[in-house]
Amino acid sequence: MEIGERIRHVRMHKGLTQGELVSGICSITYLSRIESGKINPSSSFIKKVSKKLEVKSDYLINGNYEEIKLTIFKICNKYKKDKSITEADLSLLELYVREVDSIPLLLKVYGVLIYYHARQKNVLHVKSLIDQASQMIPSQVELQDPEDYIYYLKARGLYFYNKQDYIAAHDIYVQAESLLGVEETEQHGHIYYNLCHVYKELYKDKSISRLYALKAYNVYRKNGMQKNVINTLLMLAILYIMDELYEKALEILQQVEKSLAINGDSKYLPIISYDYGKIYQGLKDYANAIKYYEETLELSEFLSEKDQKVYALRNMLEVYIELKDWKNVNKVMNEAFHF
Repeated sequence: MEIGERIRHVRMHKGLTQGELVSGICSITYLSRIESGKINPSSSFIKKVSKKLEVKSDYLINGNYEEIKLTIFKICNKYKKDKSITEADLSLLELYVREVDSIPLLLKVYGVLIYYHARQKNVLHVKSLIDQASQMIPSQVELQDPEDYIYYLKARGLYFYNKQDYIAAHDIYVQAESLLGVEETEQHGHIYYNLCHVYKELYKDKSISRLYALKAYNVYRKNGMQKNVINTLLMLAILYIMDELYEKALEILQQVEKSLAINGDSKYLPIISYDYGKIYQGLKDYANAIKYYEETLELSEFLSEKDQKVYALRNMLEVYIELKDWKNVNKVMNEAFHF
């Protein structure tokens, strides 16, 4: 990429017009001739423009591949570790991805960009990234260390899962699973857990989903990943409830409560109460079902998503309709309408 083209790319990436970039520096005509490759810019122009574009002069002049590579490693490794990234670093990754053609680097950058925007539910932007990546990265990649490839596949899998294209998500996660090593690591646990979610959506019978939940649980427990252990057990309880295996679901919830007695986290309390409500509703023990749904509503302040309260209200409504308790049906409906 020539210097003029690079300046144009950075300018457009920053959302600047030609006039905004060169205001107080030079004429728009001068910039146009540089961007079209007709003339080379002066060193003073490069210095002033690079400052305005918030990039180093070396990058505009020759791309400075080694610095780009080091920056990519630094940003991507940090995001993979703590899932945090600044707007400036995101902007750099989207800029630098145009400068690299190395498959390992492309996997790193697109893995982080797709994961970030999929998690943020930036649907249109992540679709654009998926399309770009598909043109740059082959569908099958041979690497000595497949870690970044697996991460990239997981990012794509999340996009298709969010899009409710569960077949595409399944195929991607299965491909990722095939790249895992023999010795089970936390990476195995994450892939198993993702497959558990996909199979839950694909099949009415939840036995395959339960199998992957158990596989994930065993990996997480072995690695001392307590939060993941609890999340997986709660998923397992839901799967047993969906298959009407209520006694099994009760056993799992009791196991969760024991774990929380040691490592308590209040955010799980309304989820557990809700699941107990579902179990007792399924067993037609309506008194206990109502008791636990009411407990869920009392604890709803701890819910990460407030709209989860609606599910408890809906299920209480179902129970009161079953009992033909019309007074409480009206009461719950009124509460639901004013939620």
